[in-house]
Amino acid sequence: MPLDTHSKSICTIIAKNYLAFARTLCNSFLRQHPDGVCYVLIIDDIEGYLDRDKEKFEIVTIGDLGISRLTEFCFKYDITELATAAKPYLLQYLFAQKGMNELLYLDPDILVTAPLDELFGELQRNDIILTPHLDKDYPDDGWFPIDANIMISGIFNLGFIGVRRCDNVGGFLTWWQDKLYSKCVIAPSAGYFVDQKFIDLAITLFPGMGIIKDTGYNAAYWNIHSREITKFGEEWRCNGRRLYFFHFSNYKPERAGEISGHQNRFTFDDMPQLRILFDEYYRMLMDNGYSETFVWQYSYNFYTNGNAVKNSDRIKYRKCLPDGSLDNP
Repeated sequence: MPLDTHSKSICTIIAKNYLAFARTLCNSFLRQHPDGVCYVLIIDDIEGYLDRDKEKFEIVTIGDLGISRLTEFCFKYDITELATAAKPYLLQYLFAQKGMNELLYLDPDILVTAPLDELFGELQRNDIILTPHLDKDYPDDGWFPIDANIMISGIFNLGFIGVRRCDNVGGFLTWWQDKLYSKCVIAPSAGYFVDQKFIDLAITLFPGMGIIKDTGYNAAYWNIHSREITKFGEEWRCNGRRLYFFHFSNYKPERAGEISGHQNRFTFDDMPQLRILFDEYYRMLMDNGYSETFVWQYSYNFYTNGNAVKNSDRIKYRKCLPDGSLDNP
């Protein structure tokens, strides 16, 4: 793809079995921004699985990012931990190697439903932009999720972050890389939840942070108690205004009748318009090769002899690493 520093650009991170999700995300973004550019970091082996020239995005491999002791980095983390640990390295790489001035990171299981011009505009006024998990507390009704889930996972959802190229963001990305190199684990009892909890610290450590409070951004299972999703003609709306992107976090097409395995407060019977959105998303995933690609095996789940890597192996390995890595878990 030709380099255009003025293009609106997004990036995401997947293992190859999430290729249908990345295609759906990028197609939805390019539908709103035909001149935009999409970058997809694929964190495992893709040789023989896809044709780069046929995709609508530019592929980045984890070897491109210049991460030190890469084999160690990839082995010590599970698939979720590795994908999130690579995030600040990808953002730094795209600034340095692709010359982008502003970047939006979006998780692959996001669907863009309206132009994101306002977010790029926010990056003219802020160095970093974030979306909080909640704009309204949960009712005390015995259903999940509850406030404890947010306290564990962090104030902000890092399925989205926007950054612009500047010294402040350069310092932030270096700091974030240092944290995630050895501490990007799902270990709530130790105070860690992959990349997200560190941003609770970053909000006071780095200036230029903007919080996007419009409920049309990053709607998801954890905040649908305060969001009414409707369709007006061809336009999706949230609370009567535009829905800009919906985050299908923990959505499993194999359980298409379920909003998310992480919530039980609502069903599609409670939200029939939301069912329409999910049904549309399901069809997009299928059209983008979900049935074929989702069974592709993650390279770092296996030793070279073909035996499966257990999560306990990764934990034991981390405990044996030199200073700077987690002692537990």
